Amino acid sequence: MKKLYTTFLVLLTIGFLSAQADTLIFKVKGLVCSFCAHGLNKGIGKLPFTNKNDVFVDIENQIVKVAVNKNYKSDPHLEQSMELIKSTGYDVDKVFFNEKRVWR
Repeated sequence: MKKLYTTFLVLLTIGFLSAQADTLIFKVKGLVCSFCAHGLNKGIGKLPFTNKNDVFVDIENQIVKVAVNKNYKSDPHLEQSMELIKSTGYDVDKVFFNEKRVWR
């Protein structure tokens, strides 16, 4: 039952984020603990195109999903995001922007 509830919350959150804004999805390798997920959430949430409430880290599926602020006029800086993820010790495997693969 707990797993079903968690899966429901994950899907609800992903749907909520994608309904509000453009989304960046990073497929990340090596993400295993909630402390690490919190660190990524906090770090990416400080980037100029999003905030901490618009970052969702899914440990089980190794995904970091970011809602891009509609008020942000230029493209989100993929390099800046990827460097932040790499600096915390993870490898970025793939990047999607609005469900289209944009890297690897």
